[in-house]
Amino acid sequence: MLAAQVEGAGVPVVLLHAFPLSRAMWSAQVWPLARRCRLILPDLPGFGASQRLPEPSIAGMADAVIRLLDELKVREPVVLAGLSMGGYVVFEMLRQAPGRIRALALLSTRAGADSPEQREKRLKTVELIRRQGLGALADATLPKLLGVSTLVGQPAIGEAVRQLILQSDPEGVADALIAMAGRRDAGDLLSAIRCPALVVAGAEDTLIAPEEASAIQAKIRGAELAVIPQAGHLVNLEQSAACTALLERFVASQTPAS
Repeated sequence: MLAAQVEGAGVPVVLLHAFPLSRAMWSAQVWPLARRCRLILPDLPGFGASQRLPEPSIAGMADAVIRLLDELKVREPVVLAGLSMGGYVVFEMLRQAPGRIRALALLSTRAGADSPEQREKRLKTVELIRRQGLGALADATLPKLLGVSTLVGQPAIGEAVRQLILQSDPEGVADALIAMAGRRDAGDLLSAIRCPALVVAGAEDTLIAPEEASAIQAKIRGAELAVIPQAGHLVNLEQSAACTALLERFVASQTPAS
């Protein structure tokens, strides 16, 4: 079973973390959300305290999250949120178990599969990690994970993200790169989504441009779009209060007391 932090009671809400971090990236969101729901924060396979998959894939990650819900005896549909790589897992869960999802939030993610160039770049990053370690990955990745406002004005966030990267298992990180490179295109799923949906982007995201979030929102019936100013890819860390407020409101809209 995946390692996971579980807090609170009520409607189950699952937050799936970004690459190459762990559930620790959600620390600022834990207590505000746990006041109104049963919050479940897994470490995806190969990250944090979770074991690697025998064969890395986004489909395998999704299956592991579904099995975690079974182990936790979560029978009712969940509010499912994923940031970046976590969003890829959300899409795959829509394929495998759409009935397990009450509502979904897609943060800093895209529906499309990797292009051949993107796949090649990921596989070269695997080689970089195996040659030079996670320090080299952090050096190469941090300027892309964070917006310029954060890099210039909040250097402590950059250092915190670096430490989260360095705490990861290098082979788990390599597995995730291979999994993302081989993931399926999820564009065909968007028009079939009927549950409530929130799409979030950082205005300064250079990894996945806000225009991609707009394209996702346009294809999901009734979806809400929020673009957070002065945030790059890791919106929940860079503009924690704004992102937490969005998630709190979205979760509240799915609870019986709302």
